[in-house]
Formats: sequence, C-alpha cells, structure tokens
Amino acid sequence: MQQTFNLKLNILLESKENGGTIASALEFPGYKVEASTRQQALEALQQVLDNHLKTIEIVPLEIQVSYTPISGNPWVKFAGIFKDDVYFAQIADAIRAERESEDDTEVDPSVYER
Repeated sequence: MQQTFNLKLNILLESKENGGTIASALEFPGYKVEASTRQQALEALQQVLDNHLKTIEIVPLEIQVSYTPISGNPWVKFAGIFKDDVYFAQIADAIRAERESEDDTEVDPSVYER
C-alpha cells in the first residue's frame, strides 16, 4: 500500500541572463532543472524529485564502530610546555606577585559588603 506525506524542501531559484530560471533543491543538490519561467522551473523540479523519491527508501542503519579510548586527561600532553620559556616564567611571576599583593586599590570594597 502506497502512502503519501508532505516533504518541505528549500528551493534555490537562480535567474539566468536569458530570462530563464534554474531550480534546485538544497536538500538534493544533484537535481537541477532549467526552464523558461520560474513557475515552469518549479514544476519541472517537482516532477524530477517526485520521480526520484518514488524509487528510494530511507533505512536507518546502526553499525558498531571500534575505537581506542583516550586514557587519562588529554591536556596532560601540554603540561610543562613552557618550562624553558624565560618570558613565560616572567609573566607567571608577575601574575603571582600581583595576586599575593596586599594592594587592594583596584578592588571596589562594595563587592565584599553585604
């Protein structure tokens, strides 16, 4: 028993310099028609897609995929990447000194008031 359903497609209409129109469905990029008018292009594309969809079937397929799981934390490989970088050491020292500083002039005291 044949069943019907509505399928909403996005149609790309391209105007040609000669006045014709090219129509294609974004969901089916392999199907393209050219006609003298916009309406004829839409009708021709609808006919082509209708003929195509009558012969196809969509079947879900579940497959088993083998893979090697990543062990441990993937960020570990970046640990120590700057260990010999003099500039990074200077930047880290400056950040550490600023964090440990007793200077709170840049901090708005109302942030800590309740």
